[in-house]
Amino acid sequence: MRQSIAFAIAAIAGVFAAPATYSHARGNSTIQGQGDFFWGGAVQEGPQGTGWNFVQGSVVVPSFSGGDPRQSANMWVGIDGRYCSSAILQTGLVVYGDGSFWLWTEWWKNVMQDYQSGLTFAPGDTLRFTVHSTSYTSGTTTVENLSNGEWVSQTYTSETDYPLCETDAEWILEDWTQNGQPVPLYNWGTISIFDTVARNPNRQVTAAGADIVNININGYTLTESNVQSDGTISVTYIGPN
Repeated sequence: MRQSIAFAIAAIAGVFAAPATYSHARGNSTIQGQGDFFWGGAVQEGPQGTGWNFVQGSVVVPSFSGGDPRQSANMWVGIDGRYCSSAILQTGLVVYGDGSFWLWTEWWKNVMQDYQSGLTFAPGDTLRFTVHSTSYTSGTTTVENLSNGEWVSQTYTSETDYPLCETDAEWILEDWTQNGQPVPLYNWGTISIFDTVARNPNRQVTAAGADIVNININGYTLTESNVQSDGTISVTYIGPN
């Protein structure tokens, strides 16, 4: 991946990560394959040239415990990937069944990766995810902990192999893939993405009125997604997995 990296945090801390036996390096974001659909949440669509160049949403870090460390909930915001299949600029948080975390960033179709500086956070903290494209081949992802003021950021440049279209703005719970297979989901109950924003040079909207999407694997619908009038997205796990 060709990129330059800019990091800033209020205090340096250790990186939260999944168990060492479950590698992040081969993880990748996926929307669909073999008739399956891996996203639950909401997507604001626009025609070519809509210019969605800024997407934002916040989550409260959930508390999981006692589960299989291979199970997870992967929550993120992004630009493109549904109808524009050439790229996604995205950032988010994976929470594993044993309560561990992975904070990640990605210019898909490259693999998901760590932020190289740590961000201190804990269950109950509010994280705000932001993606901002400065061109079809450059942009920045940022995660802020609104509970303690820390933040991390990564800047991508010259991603000419995978250009954005800026037609899709997304707020998603995903059944992401590893080694080509869907990761088993943790029964997370309901997770909400709130304070949603999608912006282009001419207007700003929330997720209100967005297309609702749900995870469907092997013929089973695994989520129930709703969008409230204020743009808050609720994604409920309804299993099985």
